[in-house]
Amino acid sequence: METTEKTNYFYRQPGVKSSIVITILSTIMLIIALNSDENNFKMLEFFAFFTIVVELAFGVIVTYHVLKYKEKYKHLLPFLFLNWFIGCFSTNVFINIFENLPIWVYVTTFVFCFTNFAIYSNYKHKYASPLFYLINGSTFLLIIYYSVYLIPFAPYSFIGIIALGLGFYGIVPLIVTVVHVLTIIKAIPNQRPNLIAFSTGFILPSVSFIIFTVLLNNESKKINAFSTTNSFEETSIDLPTYIVISQNLNPNFFNEIILKKDLVYIASENFFEFRGFGDFGTKQYNERKTHNPIINLAYVFCEPLNISKDDRINILKSNFDKRLETEEQLWSGTDLFTKNIKEDVKIFADHRLAYTEITMDIACAEKTWGQKEAIYSFQLPEGAVATSLSLWVNGVERKGVLTTKEKAEKAYKQIVGVEARDPSLMQWKEGNRVVVRVFPISYELPRTFKCGFTTPLQVDKNKMIYESLDIKGPNINAAKTISRLQVVGSSTIKTSKNFELKEKFQINESIGLESWNAEMPLNVKTYSKSFVWKNKVYEINEIETTKSQFTPSEIILDLNSNWKLDEIESLLSNNNQKYYVIRDDEKQEINNQNYKIVFEKFENLSYSLLPFYNLKEKSLVVTKCGMMSANFEELATSKYLKKVKTTTKNKKIKVINISDNLNPFWQTVKEQKYITYAKMDLKNCINTIQTHSFPINKSAENLINIESANISIQENDLTTETEKNGNNHIFRMYAFNKVLEEQVKIQSDTTAQNQFVSLAKEANIVTPISSLLVLETDEDYEKNGIEKNVNTLGNASIKNDGAVPEPHEWALIFLALGMLFFYYKNQRKTA
Repeated sequence: METTEKTNYFYRQPGVKSSIVITILSTIMLIIALNSDENNFKMLEFFAFFTIVVELAFGVIVTYHVLKYKEKYKHLLPFLFLNWFIGCFSTNVFINIFENLPIWVYVTTFVFCFTNFAIYSNYKHKYASPLFYLINGSTFLLIIYYSVYLIPFAPYSFIGIIALGLGFYGIVPLIVTVVHVLTIIKAIPNQRPNLIAFSTGFILPSVSFIIFTVLLNNESKKINAFSTTNSFEETSIDLPTYIVISQNLNPNFFNEIILKKDLVYIASENFFEFRGFGDFGTKQYNERKTHNPIINLAYVFCEPLNISKDDRINILKSNFDKRLETEEQLWSGTDLFTKNIKEDVKIFADHRLAYTEITMDIACAEKTWGQKEAIYSFQLPEGAVATSLSLWVNGVERKGVLTTKEKAEKAYKQIVGVEARDPSLMQWKEGNRVVVRVFPISYELPRTFKCGFTTPLQVDKNKMIYESLDIKGPNINAAKTISRLQVVGSSTIKTSKNFELKEKFQINESIGLESWNAEMPLNVKTYSKSFVWKNKVYEINEIETTKSQFTPSEIILDLNSNWKLDEIESLLSNNNQKYYVIRDDEKQEINNQNYKIVFEKFENLSYSLLPFYNLKEKSLVVTKCGMMSANFEELATSKYLKKVKTTTKNKKIKVINISDNLNPFWQTVKEQKYITYAKMDLKNCINTIQTHSFPINKSAENLINIESANISIQENDLTTETEKNGNNHIFRMYAFNKVLEEQVKIQSDTTAQNQFVSLAKEANIVTPISSLLVLETDEDYEKNGIEKNVNTLGNASIKNDGAVPEPHEWALIFLALGMLFFYYKNQRKTA
């Protein structure tokens, strides 16, 4: 009852009701402004300017009354502080001193201001009062941070006061800090519980910050320890410093923050110097920049990194899978979100493949002044290929046209960067990642695009497995998703997410795009499937594997942090063999006596990059892959990659991977046939070494192997006995894997490149040398020298996956139709 009376008394105090109204109104206006897009100038200007005008008027009036009639109006001081900070945040919308503050900063500031109401009114309660002081002490640290951070801006703030009055907000934190310190000193000397509570609240976050800073600094020191300028430790001269750092970096929360300094998190090197805007490097990093006070202050006490921003971006790509964030973006993609996703999966059990069609609706969160560009990344399983792209233009679906990688990229940059009109582009990226770009998108113009992927089913003993695609894009987690599953050729299927039978289809509705899989019994009917195209037949067969006699010249254990000591022990138990390791280009024998000491050099190595060019001919490498590594793109300028490309193939090196994983580096080395690769468990690996053998898959000019599905696809001449019972995805997978196999030849031989570009066009597949492009009009294709699909399979479709008639078959069809027409015409005359 006493609390209620005090509350009522407070409401009756002069100026309280009007202050509450002003505070609520200003807070609402601030929230609206902060939730508006940064490019939406009209909305930002209106709400932020309205709030500033109201706060300036309120501040002047209340400050005048508090100063002149202190005893009568001192209860309004907490309102004054609260509204000052509302004015500060509103001014920050125009003058972006604190760029993109996290939400906890606003919440903490408001909590500080609200606890002031209890403290400044001398509220007393046995339990509540200490709690208010505890919270106030912990949140007061943020106000001190504001004060210190804004010291260099003080001269400009005073000029701003004279000019517009806005500059006053630059010194608000300092004024609040001084007044609050004096109030606390006056209020708590005789209130021991409150003093202890306030001190505890102040000390606990301070100690937590110190611990956070120490951990962050340790990570910074670890990264610098591998810098060639900071250490006399020998490192490979063929690898750039950032790759060496990347190899020795175990990704965690702290080193990601360190690497994102000035790329994502604002960093103030010196708090007492005026801070301008620095250069962010030559490479693009598409993640919204944030001013996080805790991280910014911690940076001050951390050892500066000795690597450039571009090098840090390369490490983020390798170790944190941030390759989508580094894609070149011609227009901003902020405030885009994926509204709806339609995932349509058709599994062809008899073919050991699936076709997945993804349709996405992209929208813009707020009305914006500028147009937006959306970028999506699709990580495809080994052997999978992108086979269709569509963009809806003026409500009509326009299908993609396949052309060379260079022509597609040039046309996209011209139309997006210069003409700012409708295109969509699908490109292949290293590691079998496909990137789709869509432009333009705005609040008034949401967009829809569709893309399709042909993927082999993974064979595991006596079952086949379909894995959903790994997709990244603008705010994909909140999208409304509907998934449909169809199975052709098999009646039994087990899925990791719940599908319900609706209208003859398996349907699942969810939010976001969760990973899932489907399992089916292994189907041997696969080996009777074939597809005919242009007088050639593409037949599915079982991979023919033979054990060839192989005595390696040396056996190299490619050690890294993925290995376990007992695995090394098992290999070394084969005493008839000598094993070696390589670190920093130095070869060393590893045996039962020294393996523990030797492994200490490798146990923190996230991934390895063997110097293949220093190995003997016919060496055997035993590796165990993780999921992360640099790829050829990050290694592009290194001496290491140049040596790998020019010398490795001739050495006929064989590699056994005892892991189920395949990182980007090993995937490229395998796909481009620099080495002969085999995956097996440790037991079979040991047996292979002991028996001096190695599994070799049959290879031929007209044959490709898809190991994950345990099938091969062979091109043969068409005969009258050929049974055409397969779908066109067989040819698409053949063409894609053929291009990958010949990629090294394509890069150095113009004739070969033309040959395989033609193959890619026929199959309508996205490869390292071809891309799919959607332009607004047919004239746009002509203007950019791009021929539309003629005599090709065209875009794949969930509705049409059957065989395509051959030219002579089309002639027979037209002849039959003609004869039918004349027959009916004669019948009508007779009648």
